[in-house]
Amino acid sequence: MRNETFEKAVSMILKRDKRYPRAAYEMMPVILDYTVRKHNARQRSGDASELEAEDRHVTGQQLAEGFRDYLLDEYGPFAEDIVNDLNLHATIDIGHLVFNLISVGCFGKTPEDRLEDFDQVYDFEEAFVKPFAVQNPEFYETQDE
Repeated sequence: MRNETFEKAVSMILKRDKRYPRAAYEMMPVILDYTVRKHNARQRSGDASELEAEDRHVTGQQLAEGFRDYLLDEYGPFAEDIVNDLNLHATIDIGHLVFNLISVGCFGKTPEDRLEDFDQVYDFEEAFVKPFAVQNPEFYETQDE
């Protein structure tokens, strides 16, 4: 999906909504594909690009969870840095990215899809910070002595 049409669409979004950098939008097709593959892998094997349109649809909650899983898989303890660099602080921010992409025709939606589907799916600190927090800080303190 990273083509001239997509780039122009993102430029249109950035003119009216400056909350998120271009990189945040450019990541979303990759995350959508990752989420679709993961979601459909449970149902059947196959390439996500070969799936029919209705098979490529995931819910807001599934996409938010796919976002988390993708960042953790790809970036591990650096996932927190990525979300901070993209100015994302909560799952509703993922929803804003998605609905901005819908508004310019890059993503599709069903009549049931709503921005609120992305609200409070999980806490970013719980997802991206706590899994990598030092579990036993006393260990490090005694090593310095």
